Amino acid sequence: MYSMFAKFKIFHRPYANNLQQVLSPYHMSEAQWGLIRYIYEVGPATNSEIALYWSVEKPSVTVLAQKLIDQHLIYVLHGTDKRKKVMHLTEEGIVKYKQLKKAVHSFQSSLLEGVTEEECEIVEKVLDKLQQNIRK
Repeated sequence: MYSMFAKFKIFHRPYANNLQQVLSPYHMSEAQWGLIRYIYEVGPATNSEIALYWSVEKPSVTVLAQKLIDQHLIYVLHGTDKRKKVMHLTEEGIVKYKQLKKAVHSFQSSLLEGVTEEECEIVEKVLDKLQQNIRK
């Protein structure tokens, strides 16, 4: 019998591959979608804030942000401290977010077929606890 962690690992690759198929027609990667979603749902952010949230190195976010700047989906303004660069969505970025949100929601809804809301809440709680424990 597989452990819960093995099941997470087994689920992740097909999920990521299928999500990429959903995003491909929009010329968007999973990471780019994640950055756009974060800025839309959480608000303007610095590369450092995103790197900390994703548990990645700051240069990874910088490269990703530059691609979105080149696509005119985000723009950067200096914060109150001129060393801080804060990312914001452009109008085009907001439109792209809404398009992607519909496509991703449809895909994820299909995966949740037969899964109750209560089961979803339990999984979310367990993942939150695991996230807290791994960051200790």
